[in-house]
Amino acid sequence: MVEIHVDGNGTARLALPDAPSEAFLRELLQEVRASGATRVVVETSHEAGEAWIRAGFTETARVVEAPLEVLERHATAEAKPSYGSIHVQTDDLEAVTRAVEGMVPRLPGNSRGTVIFPPSNGWVSVFDELGDREPEMLRRLATEVADRMGAVVLLVGVEEERVLRFVLFERGRIMDEYLSVPEYYGPVPPGEVIALGANPRVVNRLTGADATRIRDIVRTADRPEDLPPPSEVLEQLAGALAIESATERYASAATREGAIVLARRDG
Repeated sequence: MVEIHVDGNGTARLALPDAPSEAFLRELLQEVRASGATRVVVETSHEAGEAWIRAGFTETARVVEAPLEVLERHATAEAKPSYGSIHVQTDDLEAVTRAVEGMVPRLPGNSRGTVIFPPSNGWVSVFDELGDREPEMLRRLATEVADRMGAVVLLVGVEEERVLRFVLFERGRIMDEYLSVPEYYGPVPPGEVIALGANPRVVNRLTGADATRIRDIVRTADRPEDLPPPSEVLEQLAGALAIESATERYASAATREGAIVLARRDG
């Protein structure tokens, strides 16, 4: 029997850690209908969450945790600069510009400007001042651009001068992700450690880059010290993907000939 609690908004809330079978979903549907609820919220584990998404649920919240020693390391460490960029597989410069102009002002953090490069080798490149300061804001922008454009979108960047990350989207969905030190920000489930190691076949399918060359470049390790500097790896990756501008930062991108600079006022 499924235990269901219905809140004042007509939402049934459950705590179900296991992946849903078809039989369970049928039982759940009957019980929820009988309770009078019109929506269902499931609290489940990180590992089981993907199974619920495949069953038709949408992630609306996230619970995060971190060991105290990890928090202390990030709180006391000297701030190191990050930088990154977004690359859209399209020749439609106008569509990318419209998307960025509509989305960046909504990001918290007051971006002071965005730079867009016209198509080169089939990619339109985007650099944002806020995205260089805050990698999470760059990820949010990439996610929104991917959702809106429906094209292949690549986010790539160096974080805290210590690790390299890239995320590949297709039609708004994350298809592949790489973090050079998967547990740099704290422990993650074993399956996620593997997932953050990148899939060269997916990279090849979406970008045309040679899978063997990608495999040689995007290695992972337990510590940043066990890998070449991320800026060097980024340069190799940019060459393999034929996106040479991926090594640029916002400040340098703004000085490039042909760059479209979308400046904004502070604050």
